[in-house]
Order: sequence, then C-alpha cells, then structure tokens
Amino acid sequence: MKIDTHDLKRHPSVMILSLYAVLMFSFSAIAEELVDATAAYDTNNVFARILRGELPAKIVFENEYALAFHDIRPRANVHILIIPKGQFTNMMQFNAHANDMERLGFLDAISQTAKIMGVDESGFRLISNTGRDGGQTVAHLHVHLLGGEHVQ
Repeated sequence: MKIDTHDLKRHPSVMILSLYAVLMFSFSAIAEELVDATAAYDTNNVFARILRGELPAKIVFENEYALAFHDIRPRANVHILIIPKGQFTNMMQFNAHANDMERLGFLDAISQTAKIMGVDESGFRLISNTGRDGGQTVAHLHVHLLGGEHVQ
C-alpha cells in the first residue's frame, strides 16, 4: 500500500498509524531476548559491562559485593537495580554458589539502597526475574527496587 504524503496531512489518523507501525517494528527489533534459567554466565551482559566501568551508571550505593544504580527506564518514582558483583545469572545460581559474605553483602545493599532512596519506611517492592517464564532479559542476577509511590 502506497501512502501519499498529502494523505498524511489530510488524515492525521493515517500518520499516527504509520508512526505506530514504525515504532513497533523498531522496538521489536531491539527487544532483548529472554534468558534461559540454566544458561551459563555471559561476561558481556550489560551489567557485567557496568561493573567493569565500560558503561555508565548513576550509582546509588556500592559495597564490596554489590552495586545499586538507577534504572534507565524507570517504572516508578524510585526504580533502582541492585546487582551482585559476582558472576551469577539468576537467584537460583546465586543461592547455590554465593558464599555467606556475598549473600549478606547483597542483602545489605538492598537495605542500604532503600534507606538512601527514602523508601525504607514507606515501603517498596523487590522484583527478581528468573528464566524465560519469569521474564528475565539480562543474564546477571538483579533485583528491581520500586517505590516512592503506591506500586502496582
């Protein structure tokens, strides 16, 4: 179907539908693939690159075992990602292979981040996706800390 540019001016709905089609194609082309829960750790995932300093991040908290930083696509007033510094693909691998200090350091990072962001008393939600069925898109364990408003 050929669209005449004059039609776009006369029929704004055609322009909106055309723009929608272009955007949906673009987003589907760049959408991240879902991660297999049994996958080996990918040393080139986005969070590994942040940990190595290859990609920027707006850091909120850091300790020896974890890093917390602002999500680039926030879904709440407060949306922070908290990641362990070790090479763990998901919560199952973390639980099976992390030592006690890594576990405590990761939990401390969650608590300290909630305090820093001012949601420790008002409340927050933690989300960790594991595997395809869980909707995991980055092959590095991370939790989303959401708060600062009523979170749906």
